[in-house]
Amino acid sequence: MRPRSDHCHRHNGGFTLPEVLLASAVLLFIVAAFTQAVVSGQMHVYEAIHQVRATALAEAMMDEVLSKPYDDPDGASAAGPEKGEDDRDEFDNADDFDGYSEDPGAVADFAGELYGQPYQVFSRSVAATYTTRNMLGQDIDGLLITVIVTDQRGRTWTISRFVPQEVG
Repeated sequence: MRPRSDHCHRHNGGFTLPEVLLASAVLLFIVAAFTQAVVSGQMHVYEAIHQVRATALAEAMMDEVLSKPYDDPDGASAAGPEKGEDDRDEFDNADDFDGYSEDPGAVADFAGELYGQPYQVFSRSVAATYTTRNMLGQDIDGLLITVIVTDQRGRTWTISRFVPQEVG
């Protein structure tokens, strides 16, 4: 018969407490790193969409301004709307948009319909300035149109177009 020893232990094939704690810590680290990567990726996607929306608002306003004739049908030549042109739908030439602006929550398309909620965090403004540009060695008179879109954090997106004066 074998003597019984109190020092003999059998290994049951399970994990010890230190092994479980170490595995839990490693798993926690992996989950945290993965979560951070996902959140970072979502922020990049949000920022890209935000920039696309701002640029789309600027381009839409620029398209609207450029759809108007260069010369005022009334013969006026000063930048800004003339008397009686109080609303955007009454503007009859490109320079009438000088000084036009929309506040956040009031950004609308050419027909006066408000854009969807994601666009309402922006404001936009237009400047139209008569100026002269040297193009191919020749001075050309025209209208410099600038559209500025600003978000709630103060970031701006600006586009400008020079429209040469029509020579008739």
